[in-house]
Amino acid sequence: MMLIEGILLGILIGLVLGTIGAGGAILAVPGLIAVMGLSTIAATTSSLVIVGSAAVAGFIPRLKTKTVDVRLGLTFSALGILGTFAGTQLVKVVPESVQIILFATLMFGAAFAMWRGPVSESNAAIKSQWPLVFVVATAIGVLTGLLGVGGGFLIVPALVLVLKVPTKTAAGTSLVAIASTSTFAFLMRFEYWGEIPIGPIAAFTLAAIVSSLLAAPFAGRLNAQTLQKGFAIFVSIAAAFILVVRGL
Repeated sequence: MMLIEGILLGILIGLVLGTIGAGGAILAVPGLIAVMGLSTIAATTSSLVIVGSAAVAGFIPRLKTKTVDVRLGLTFSALGILGTFAGTQLVKVVPESVQIILFATLMFGAAFAMWRGPVSESNAAIKSQWPLVFVVATAIGVLTGLLGVGGGFLIVPALVLVLKVPTKTAAGTSLVAIASTSTFAFLMRFEYWGEIPIGPIAAFTLAAIVSSLLAAPFAGRLNAQTLQKGFAIFVSIAAAFILVVRGL
């Protein structure tokens, strides 16, 4: 039964991640906890495998349509490595209830910012504000290590609202950052690898990869406003769901 549940959740996560460039961990973490019965540590560690793999599958098709900035995504991720290391250490001292409340609060904030923020489809050159990029990327890195999230629900708003990256390009670029930061965070959690149920998580990951590959071309046909509003709605619903599931 756990295998079937994992496949169904994987399909859903891949579709969301491949379409809006975020949301994989938002679904994966509560799904692994509430549906598959994993502990918070096992769920957040497993989610890094699932989300990282699906992110790779999601950004590869975007290379052909040029709706991904690989260099920016890798730079954003590299700047967050220090934060990811710090966040991984915090896992041991921050109570689970605090982790969940922080997760949901940040999600609501990101959703509100994207709903009200400017919508851009321009491919004009990105004017990076590197000092601010450093601060934002480091903060996202901390959350990646602490909460087991790839950071897409924060990376996309940061790229769109702070760096003025076109919405479609931000979605693709976030997948590059998600893939690399998830990989680093997973390696840093080596002491928790033994808690991962290999069979169900392997099926979960494969399902997410396939659905992400199928969803990526569809995302390219959406206009920027639809994509941005959809992101805001999805993140708000996911935040509420997490709070209800955890009884907070």
